[in-house]
Amino acid sequence: MGAIKLVVFDVAGTTATDDGLVVKAFTEAMIEQGATRNSEELERMVAYVEETMGQRKMDVFMHLCNGDVSAAEETHENFIEQYNTLVSSGELAEFDGISQLFATLRANNIGVAITTGFPRQLLSAILNDLEWRDRIDLSVASDEVAAGRPAPDMIMRSIDLYRNLSNEEIEPNNVIVVGDTASDMQSGVLAGARYVVGVTSGAHDVDQLKSAGATHIFSSATELLTIVNL
Repeated sequence: MGAIKLVVFDVAGTTATDDGLVVKAFTEAMIEQGATRNSEELERMVAYVEETMGQRKMDVFMHLCNGDVSAAEETHENFIEQYNTLVSSGELAEFDGISQLFATLRANNIGVAITTGFPRQLLSAILNDLEWRDRIDLSVASDEVAAGRPAPDMIMRSIDLYRNLSNEEIEPNNVIVVGDTASDMQSGVLAGARYVVGVTSGAHDVDQLKSAGATHIFSSATELLTIVNL
């Protein structure tokens, strides 16, 4: 089957604690757009956000704004500002052992890629705040590919980038995908990844992850080493 050469990780809920930050930022962004706090309409919107965790946020806002591009873009920008403020205030932190996991993988010639449903502007802030820039090999944001999750575009882009960085032949069969949402699992399956690992540290539960195609379920991304032959 070939060696594992690259692991593609999600961020919020997988390698870093979310603790409701996405929902909090989304709620404030929608209120700025005129939604009423604690209303049934806002609760319905929050439920959709939770259901679609991991997907490109602009796609989510397009759905909630009924295809109104201007309203979706304005809400998306507001969401970015709200989430960035939360990140800057220290409310986002990596899960215990994640930096060591990255170091162990890279020490064994396995690349580390970060992907996210966030745009590059927000991903850059996250990488800076978590001090991950020197701890990973590459990152791909949802606004840098044609389609966000559950499409496999970010994974395939990660493979292309790491192939160029490492000067190695890398195919999906050499890749592990790790995430906490159904869309993470679906994108891994569509990419043809060797293993599609769901973690229960984030948005979705075991049943949701399994039904979306997870080959393995762990409580933490750090358990990944149990299936990697180092």
